[in-house]
Amino acid sequence: MNPRVAPGRLAALFDGGPKVIILPGVAAPEALALPGLASWVLAADGGLHPLGAAAEGPGIPLPAAPGQALAIVAPEAAAAAALLGWWRDAAPAALPPVIEAGSGAAALPAIAAAALGALAASAAEGMAAQQGLAALRQEHEALRVSQAALRRAAAQLQPPAVPLLVASVEPSPEGHAVAAQAGRLAIGQALGVKLEGLASIALHLREALAGAEAVLRVRLYGAESGRIAGAWVLPGRSLAAGWLTLDLPEPVGPLRETAWLEVKAELGGFDRLALSLGAEPVAPGHAASVAGGGGEGRALACGLWTAMPGRRLVQSPHWDGEAIGLPAPPTGATAELPQQVWNAARMPEGRVERVAIGHQPARLVAALAPGEQALVVLPAVPLNGLDLLRAELAVALGDAAWLEAALWLQPEGTTIGAAAELSTVAPGARWSGWHAGVFGDGTCRLALALPPDPPRRAVVALVLRNAATGPEEVLRVEVARLSGTRAAQPPPESARRAPPPLRILPAAPAEAPVAAAVRLLERFLVPGGSYRHIDLLMEGVRAGAHAWPRLRCKLAVNGAVPSLEFRQRPDWPVLFETWPAGPSDAAGPYIQITEAKLAGGFAASLKGERDRATLAAILRLLPAVVATAARDATTDPEEYERWIASARQMAAAVTLVEKAG
Repeated sequence: MNPRVAPGRLAALFDGGPKVIILPGVAAPEALALPGLASWVLAADGGLHPLGAAAEGPGIPLPAAPGQALAIVAPEAAAAAALLGWWRDAAPAALPPVIEAGSGAAALPAIAAAALGALAASAAEGMAAQQGLAALRQEHEALRVSQAALRRAAAQLQPPAVPLLVASVEPSPEGHAVAAQAGRLAIGQALGVKLEGLASIALHLREALAGAEAVLRVRLYGAESGRIAGAWVLPGRSLAAGWLTLDLPEPVGPLRETAWLEVKAELGGFDRLALSLGAEPVAPGHAASVAGGGGEGRALACGLWTAMPGRRLVQSPHWDGEAIGLPAPPTGATAELPQQVWNAARMPEGRVERVAIGHQPARLVAALAPGEQALVVLPAVPLNGLDLLRAELAVALGDAAWLEAALWLQPEGTTIGAAAELSTVAPGARWSGWHAGVFGDGTCRLALALPPDPPRRAVVALVLRNAATGPEEVLRVEVARLSGTRAAQPPPESARRAPPPLRILPAAPAEAPVAAAVRLLERFLVPGGSYRHIDLLMEGVRAGAHAWPRLRCKLAVNGAVPSLEFRQRPDWPVLFETWPAGPSDAAGPYIQITEAKLAGGFAASLKGERDRATLAAILRLLPAVVATAARDATTDPEEYERWIASARQMAAAVTLVEKAG
C-alpha cells in the first residue's frame, strides 16, 4: 500500500516532530493525544489525517516516509504488514516499531519507552554535532593564525605588488556625462569583472563643484549576495574635476561574485556634479543605470586594477570600514523594524497606547480629537544599508481625510519631549513633509529619503494630527508598520528601471475631474533656482462625460511665473484632437501656457469642445496632482509648498477656459 495525505497537511506531517501512526481497530485512540506528540490516523482507504480531524479524501501519495515516527500502533502486528512493506522500501533505515494494543491507553507504556529511546538518540546526535562544530571552529582559528603569519612574512620578503589595469572606459571626447538633478544622483554600474583581486577603482568626474553639504558615496557590491566589499564616503570639498581614484585597503579575497558599483550623491542647492560616460554605447547589461533616466546606453568612464590578495596593503582615504560585509537589503525589498525597536518607543505627546490582539505583538494606536496631535519617538532605529524609510498608518476610526502625518529623522541621542522640539537644521535631520491620509484603502503612507551617508542609528519621530474641526470628528490611528528599503539602482543583469510608483489620488465628487493615479516622470532644477519643472503623468482621468487613459504635462516655474508645457511627441499621449498653432524645437512642437496667455484668449483658439475640456480637467486636477507627485520630487517642506502654490496659481485660471467653452 502507499499511504496518501491531503496536500494541505503535508507540511504538518513532515514537520520533524515526534509522531505515531494509529491503524484502524485501535479503540479510544484519543488517549494518545498527548502534548508534543502528533497522532495520525491511517484510514481503511489508505488516507492519513491527524487524530480528531476529519478526513479530506485519499489525497496524494506520500513522496517519502515521514521522519521522527516513534511507532505504529495496531490492534495486531499483521494489520501493519502492508504499511511496513511500503515503509521498508521508502526508508529502510527509519523503520518504526509496531506496538500491539487494543486501545490507546494500552499503548501508552510502549510509546513512553520509544519516546525515551528517541530522546537519548537525539541527545547523542546533538552532542556529536556540537563536538564537530567545536573542532571546525578550532581549525578555522588555526587557519586564521597561519594566514596572518604568512601575510606578515610575505610583506617582509617581497615588495608590495603593483596593481594591474584589467579594464578601462575612457571619457567621451564629446563630453557625455551624467549630472546630478535636483541635488541628487544615483547610478548603478556592472563592472564586467569578478570581485576577486580588485584593488582600486577610478571614476572620471566631468564636473565637480561641491561644498560642505555635499556627500558622494561609492560602494562596491557582490551582485549575487548583495554584500558590501568596498565602501567610500567623500565630502563635497574633497571632490575635483578629473580622475577620482578609490583604493581598497587590500585586494578583495577569493569572492567569485559579479562586481557591481553603486554611486550616490546628494548636493547643496548651488553644487554641481557630473560623472563622465564612455564614448560608445554598450550592451544594456553593461550600461550605467541612472535614477530618473539618462546614461544614453553608455557605461561610466572608469578604470579597474587588480592585485594579489595579501600583497598590497594601503591606507585608503575616505574608506568606510564599518560598512564592509554588511548584508545590504535586496533592492526594493522591505526590511522591517524588529519588535525591540517598537518596545523602546516613547510617546511624550498625545494619547498613544499599546494594543495587542491575541498573540500578535503590540501595536501603537493613537486617539486624536479635532485639532489634537500625537508624537511617537523611536530613540534608536538602525539604518544600515537603507536609503528610504517608509511608515504606514491605518485609520481604524474616523475619516482618513482628517489625518495629517509627518516622519522626522533626528540625530542619535536627541531627547525629544514635544513635536515643537523637532528640528530640520540639526546635523543629519530630515522630515518627510505633511502627508494627507486620503487613500483609497484607508491608509496613509509616508516616505523619508535618507542621506547618502546615514548614521548607523538615528532617532525617528512620527507626528500625527487631526485636521478636522467638528467636535465629533475623532480619529483613531494605528501605526501599522515602519520599514526601510534600499533604493539602489538595479543589479547588473538588467539595466532596465522600474517606473516610479503610482500615487493613488483621493476620491472626488462625481461631477469633479478625477485621476486614478499620478506619476512623477522627471524633476529638473537649474542651479540658482531661476528655472525648475516637474514632469507629471496622470492615468485614468475622467471629467463629466469625457475620459482620457493618460494625460501628461510639465509644470514649470521661470523666475516667479508658473506655466504648463505640452508636447506633440510619440512618447506623449495625444492631448488635443487639433494641435494649436505654436512653436517647435528639436524635440518637436510644444505649447507653453501661462496665466497671461489664458487671459489673452488661448482657450478660445482651441478648435473642439473636447480640447477645451482636456485643458480644463488638467487645470482643475493640478493642485491635487502636484501635492501627490511632489512628495517624490523633494523632502524640503518649503520647496514642496512652492510647488503647490504654483499649481494653485495656474488652477485659478480654469475659469478662463470654462468661459471660452
